[in-house]
Amino acid sequence: MGEVRRQSVYKAEWQGTAVHIADRWYPSSKTCSACGEVKAKLSLKKRVFKCECGLRLDRDLNAARNLAALVQASSPSCGATVNEPDGTPRKARTVRAAGIATGRLTPRVSQGRDREVSDQGTDLP
Repeated sequence: MGEVRRQSVYKAEWQGTAVHIADRWYPSSKTCSACGEVKAKLSLKKRVFKCECGLRLDRDLNAARNLAALVQASSPSCGATVNEPDGTPRKARTVRAAGIATGRLTPRVSQGRDREVSDQGTDLP
């Protein structure tokens, strides 16, 4: 995981953003994202987080909400960033993935002379 972290920090700096690192023992899965209550024990086989306040949520989604709240608490006020100092982000441009990520093949770019191949894998004249 050290290499993933190093690469993430490098790419974030390259893009002018920041990477927020949660403490290794931060109880993101054990903390209720609605009321903040921390459960003493929560086994890994329990995939649904249930709190006494009534929250019932997928364990990973609950942890993601807690980590997002941790980042929000440690970020500059009003969501201000280097690129949006007044805290009002510009409309983002949607970029669609292509190729295997979407299940659609991307058009092949020819590098040189195209050739046809038969079903047996040999070149056709």
